[in-house]
Amino acid sequence: MALLGSLNTGASGVKTHGKSMQLIGNNIANVNTFGYKSNDVAFEDLMGNSWPQGSAVTKASNGVAIGGVEMDHSQGAFENTSMSTDMAIAGGGFFTIVNPVTGKEVYTRNGEFSYNKEGFLSTLRGGLVQALQVDRLTGESKGIPGALKVLGLVDAPQPTGTGQRGTGIKIAANLDANATVKDIPVDPSNVLDSMYNFATSTTVYDALGNSHAATVAMRKRPDLPEQIDPGTGQPIAGTGVSNQWEYYLMFDGASLGQIPGVMIAVGGGFMQFTDDGKLIATTGGSFEAQPGGVGPDGQPLPAGPPRLIPQPVDPDTGVPQFAVSFGDGTPIVLGVHLGEGYNPDDPRDPRTGLDGVTQFAGHYNVIRTSADGNPSGNLESIYLQDNGTVNGVFDAGYTRAIGRIVLTKFDNPGKLAQVGDNMLVETLGSGKKVTGEAGTAGLGEIRSQSLEQSNVDLSEEFVNMVETQRAFQASAKTVTTSDEMVQDLINMKR
Repeated sequence: MALLGSLNTGASGVKTHGKSMQLIGNNIANVNTFGYKSNDVAFEDLMGNSWPQGSAVTKASNGVAIGGVEMDHSQGAFENTSMSTDMAIAGGGFFTIVNPVTGKEVYTRNGEFSYNKEGFLSTLRGGLVQALQVDRLTGESKGIPGALKVLGLVDAPQPTGTGQRGTGIKIAANLDANATVKDIPVDPSNVLDSMYNFATSTTVYDALGNSHAATVAMRKRPDLPEQIDPGTGQPIAGTGVSNQWEYYLMFDGASLGQIPGVMIAVGGGFMQFTDDGKLIATTGGSFEAQPGGVGPDGQPLPAGPPRLIPQPVDPDTGVPQFAVSFGDGTPIVLGVHLGEGYNPDDPRDPRTGLDGVTQFAGHYNVIRTSADGNPSGNLESIYLQDNGTVNGVFDAGYTRAIGRIVLTKFDNPGKLAQVGDNMLVETLGSGKKVTGEAGTAGLGEIRSQSLEQSNVDLSEEFVNMVETQRAFQASAKTVTTSDEMVQDLINMKR
């Protein structure tokens, strides 16, 4: 009966617009919920009756229903905070959270994080924020995403490196090309200031985290002409010496378990420069004993101080290495970076010979002297970078990356399902999932000490509320009017 059909049509409008009002109210209620994305309602008609129209039959809808609810994932505004654990995403990614009870992944835009009782970075409800480990030498991400320990983190001591991947001692300086040549030979067992031209120092660490002052001394070598071939009377190519310096790695005797106050060279090497002061190459070196001779009257002469002779550089590191045994019995191998060098005879060589030690006329000038490694330390605070790197500040006075927050994006984020607590879960409609580092693959960047505000537009919601209210009233009127028509039909019998 058509009148009963109109009752059902009006009832569908009342029911549907009532649910729509619920969603509008939910948007308004979450206007201050960080990371909340508003829901948009899509209506659809219900196919129902067939109506004759001339010789044909036309189908007409018989009411309305909610065809779907889609989240609006437009960017919300940022609100600055004072909490180092607050984070906001600028872009299309989501924070990846693991439920510690079920082990399942959920996703959120709400970066209002804190710590759980074990000290892991977590949501306010205890979900574990996922992050990658960071290689402390290269700064690159490694491993698979997992929970990030922050509170109570104790960092083990890290010895100064062997030269691999940029570790070890690094020096950038200019040696005065007009420096005078020292005529006093170097005694590695007791190096005096008068035995070298320049020196620079830095702090290195052994395997236990003890610090030691490492000094690298530079000594200019005399220029020597090429030797003459007695057979031809011509110079022998490559036998001359020019633009060469020696360097020595030294420690105070106290660090080596020997006499305090005496500087002891544990090794050394050579640097070769071009005529215009660019570094060509560095080599390592070792000390060779010089035996004593016999005097003119046949008397024995004492042995001279050990002589420094060249040694090839380890091809795995490309830099000179020196084994050092400290007084507490903790030997380490130290790499010394003095510059990459370059080949002046190869115009295709991309190196410049200017990135480390140079030899130009002018004052001795140290640009940089540094070494990696650190003692043990307790974490004091953290700060965040835009790529999601969490840097820890330790009480021993150093900073290093302790993790890198991962983000996840979906082909169709509007179809993610809301499960409460600002969390979303993957569905078949949300499409392919991609998890990675912030700043890559369109995942967005992370803003520290910021939170993303809800993207609910109150003015738009109030307009939707009025429209929905009117539609609800009209649908209700359809029901009451149809009821009156049915009543009139019943009364026709009287």
